[in-house]
Amino acid sequence: MVGLIAMSGVTFLGASARADSMVATAQSEAQVVGQSFPSLKLTNQQDVPVQLPGEASVIVFANAKKVDEWADPLMAKFGQKQMDAQHLVYLSDIHRMPWMISKMFALPKLKERAYSVALIREANQVPATLEPNTGCLNWIQLKSGNITALTPVCTPTDLAKRLNELAAH
Repeated sequence: MVGLIAMSGVTFLGASARADSMVATAQSEAQVVGQSFPSLKLTNQQDVPVQLPGEASVIVFANAKKVDEWADPLMAKFGQKQMDAQHLVYLSDIHRMPWMISKMFALPKLKERAYSVALIREANQVPATLEPNTGCLNWIQLKSGNITALTPVCTPTDLAKRLNELAAH
């Protein structure tokens, strides 16, 4: 069974910061491999409870709005039925967004999505074990809740390829 989680937020890194972030991601990979992914009790955009990591075996972690913008159509195309069959969960980190902006703009837009979006709404829900790469999705592989790999996914083409590989299994 495969799970997919992605987080999106509102930060953006320039090219040099992205390179520094990729180095930090490589360093944090060595630090997090073998650790348990933290247990998170969240809700989705419809306020339905979501427990993570649950049965997830892949977490795609995105904490930047620009990343969410290119990941969303790929997730919509993959679809909720396929997400359920593969135990895929999409996770969006909106905790840094001002409450009023979140309530008036982000949540109504998220509620229009045809697939479930689990939400990180509070800073204390962000997994402390991860230093996310904000210019890319972060593909986190799990086995029995333990992190086995952490790899950046920086293009829609790479995400599409990974989703197609999951669908083929």
